[in-house]
Amino acid sequence: MSHDCSSSLAELRSNMYYGSEVVNRVSFLREDDEFIAASAVHPSTRFVFFYRTNPLVIKNSANLLVVLSNGDNQLPPVTTSPDKNKVSSMDNYQTVRRGLNRHPQWNEAVQTWINDNREKSPAIRDKPKPGFLFMGLLDESVGLNLSSLKFEEDPENSTTDEKYLDYQGRYQGIPYYAVDMTNSPELSELVIDHVLTSLTTTNPTEEHEVFYTYSRRHFLSFPHYEAALYSHGRMFFDWLNKNKFCSGCGYKVIPVNAGGKLYCTNMEKIPGKDRFVCPLKSKNLSNLSFPRTDAVIITAITDTNRSKVLLSLGKRHAAVRMWTCTAGFMEPSETVEVATKREIWEETGVVCNDISIVMTQPWPFPGNLMIGCIATVQFNGKNEIIDLGHDGELAEARWFDVETLRKLMNNEDAGEEIMLPLPESIAFSLIKQCVAESEKNITKGGKL
Repeated sequence: MSHDCSSSLAELRSNMYYGSEVVNRVSFLREDDEFIAASAVHPSTRFVFFYRTNPLVIKNSANLLVVLSNGDNQLPPVTTSPDKNKVSSMDNYQTVRRGLNRHPQWNEAVQTWINDNREKSPAIRDKPKPGFLFMGLLDESVGLNLSSLKFEEDPENSTTDEKYLDYQGRYQGIPYYAVDMTNSPELSELVIDHVLTSLTTTNPTEEHEVFYTYSRRHFLSFPHYEAALYSHGRMFFDWLNKNKFCSGCGYKVIPVNAGGKLYCTNMEKIPGKDRFVCPLKSKNLSNLSFPRTDAVIITAITDTNRSKVLLSLGKRHAAVRMWTCTAGFMEPSETVEVATKREIWEETGVVCNDISIVMTQPWPFPGNLMIGCIATVQFNGKNEIIDLGHDGELAEARWFDVETLRKLMNNEDAGEEIMLPLPESIAFSLIKQCVAESEKNITKGGKL
């Protein structure tokens, strides 16, 4: 995401880091066992790999995130390094052209999972089985030109592989799966070795490393499409890995519907009644557990003409002097507007009733949805007064002139030795939007 202040609100929303629309999730097809079986083994199908929610990456490569296919020659050859800020770079480059279906061990693992998923087998999570999550289809709805793919001849064995899946003549595209290798160290080593031995590069002298990364330096340097795939897989696997037992009866729960839901394995029934012992399993609407996303409001606080923005210095970031927007978790039975108003007052003491929801961002640390707002404060000598004496979370809070923020965002000398949030964060985007609105207000010569 760019540091400059010229992006429009539409551009900020459509280009949100972690939140780009990369695949059509076709979530209803997760329950179609025939589709899942066909998609998991299709030559074009692509896989992203995780170990304890950490993604598999390639160091010193045109692409960072490891994305592999079942069949040979499904992935485009290396061209040039893409623009990390553009989702359209998704299919412009790759470095591994050989497919995983060369390996019997891989094919066996995929087929075993297909059977376990179809049968809702209680053993689906057992070691050494990998976990699979159907993420969606790369199709025309997200910009893939299917007519440009069709078929491609394999020069090694003179066979042709389908370049995309056509299911029932209605759903066409390239399936994407995330794979959790936490329980499968041997299969994980096979995948890593496959990457290293199959790697093609424009620079033969370049050395590569393939590893699961836990570094936010990598998480925040993916191209946008890789960031979205990483966020998608990580947030699901974090939820799946933290929920292994039923909250109603304590029995083991397993992933069903291609990893999209959790199912209680307790089949015991109440004697003499056609009802399960598990209180959740007996309820039609609650017999499956659904993925969890935690809602967090995050707010840029400004005045009516956008000349000032209130930023906070949290105690965690005091040492690095990183100032950011006010944020906090929503509580049950709160609207976004009420939660925003509450968090502003609890953290800064400022009173505000004018709340606008502006943009949102998935934040996979571990599973949040950041709901970005702009709060407009009516200055009257009371509302804007800062008071940090309520919940004590902040080290400081301060009203900044917009011109100072503009200079900081453009890497100009602002006379301040401080940091703003990373450009990939929604906090940066919200501040950026306030600066842009201030410039528009100056041009119009009046209030917004």
